[in-house]
Amino acid sequence: MAVNDNVKSADALSELLEEKGRNARRDIWLWLHLYMTQNAPFDPRTCSGETMRDEIAVFLKRKKYALHRIAREKDRSLIPDESLTWIEEDERQYQWLLERVTKITDFRLPRRAVHLKGREHLIAIIDVWNADLEEKLYEVESLRKEWLRHKAKDSAFEWFGDKKEGTKRCACAWEWLEKDNRLLSRRDTPITNYKELLMFFDGARLGRNEQKAIINEIKKRWNRKQLDVRNPDKKQLNVMIPIAVIAQLDELAAKHKLKRPQVIERLITGEFQAGIHLDY
Repeated sequence: MAVNDNVKSADALSELLEEKGRNARRDIWLWLHLYMTQNAPFDPRTCSGETMRDEIAVFLKRKKYALHRIAREKDRSLIPDESLTWIEEDERQYQWLLERVTKITDFRLPRRAVHLKGREHLIAIIDVWNADLEEKLYEVESLRKEWLRHKAKDSAFEWFGDKKEGTKRCACAWEWLEKDNRLLSRRDTPITNYKELLMFFDGARLGRNEQKAIINEIKKRWNRKQLDVRNPDKKQLNVMIPIAVIAQLDELAAKHKLKRPQVIERLITGEFQAGIHLDY
């Protein structure tokens, strides 16, 4: 529902409120205000729906005494629109804010208010929160700053946002998380893209070091998978070798301008073919 809809023709609520234009934010607040403070018998499914204004008008025609208080209550409840412009119609931000806004206001909207969601949902909670405007402004500004600080930490996940391989890297992250499923109790659907990955870690509430360790483990898994793709006829083998032998291996690699794996491969292949050193 648009915030302003001046092009629509006047309806019963417009006449009652003597309004020139419509304001969706004000209408939602009014529906909730009457529902909560005047026990208006509204169907929650009409909140933010097509019939919301009609439902409000029917009630106000019967309870005209409530009309005189609307302007005053609105002024006491609604902070300026400008203070809310940073709240976007974005699922990630919505999920991140919803928990915090609900905790601050200690308020939950009526069940079955299925049309009230996203940005409108968050703003409605703030609007009907029974607090001084100064407190609302302070808390909303604090949330804005906290969100910006949180978003700034996205740089830790830039590797997963690669344009070419980002989707595959996010899928690799899910594979690792499935194997080490300490964090999966809160999610049962696979991570398939960068935004879903960010949302997953938004809710994980990990310490900086723990998060960094997990990202490094995922990167290691990705590198092993890429190595397997580039070398389909080879497989990584981890063995314990004495330090002295490692030093000898490095000397051989430097002498012949080879890498460790190349030296080992040639030595084993040569021994397998000649059988000089192990056949005794």
